[in-house]
Amino acid sequence: MKKRFLRFTLRQMRNEEWFNFFLEFKTFVIQNTPQALGIEALFSLFLTQLQQADEALEQIRKSPLTVDIRRFDALRDSAFRSLKAAWKYGLADPDPYQHEAAERLGIVFHHFGNLASKPYNEATAGILNFIQELRGKYAPDVQTLTLTGLVDKLEEANNAFETMVLQRNAEAAERPALNMLQLRHDTDRCYCDMLERIEAQALMEGPDRFDDFIRTLNANIERYKRRHSHSKNNENEA
Repeated sequence: MKKRFLRFTLRQMRNEEWFNFFLEFKTFVIQNTPQALGIEALFSLFLTQLQQADEALEQIRKSPLTVDIRRFDALRDSAFRSLKAAWKYGLADPDPYQHEAAERLGIVFHHFGNLASKPYNEATAGILNFIQELRGKYAPDVQTLTLTGLVDKLEEANNAFETMVLQRNAEAAERPALNMLQLRHDTDRCYCDMLERIEAQALMEGPDRFDDFIRTLNANIERYKRRHSHSKNNENEA
């Protein structure tokens, strides 16, 4: 039976969680030895990329803009939750006009999902499009439910967040070798190449040699997947 690694959307993780995932992967490889896994060259490249990512993260942590980014992210998450709560209140309103307006807005809320649980960049773009919908076709329903003020607060926090991110990106542009976005892309690619190399060897040589490593890494991937699923469920219930 062919043994395969579970796949996981790495880009949905925030920087610190992404880095921790790869630190654990590094430990698993060292325990099994890159030589035994047949990935010496790729693992050497991976270690260089992980070190660069660590340095880039340290620069991000030290940036005074990081505090503002986290603050405005928390503000926009709170604004979105308040807006969602007000919409749900409208669904339970006995007034038919209020209830019908809330039902129509449900199309927008269900389409965009829980924007507060998405990674930074996805949340920024999602909130922008979400607000455009609320101020376009669904503007009368927003007014019926008196949600305009909450929409304004969400937009204000999202704009402030995006401004802070752009300013921090401008700082990072002065250090192109330590661009976190590019480092994540390159490291993810190297990681996938290592998994594909091991899977190819397992197919040719039989799975027994790699069985423990594949089982251990898959268990860790499942743990991260459950963590994200649990986080999203909590956000949906908020």
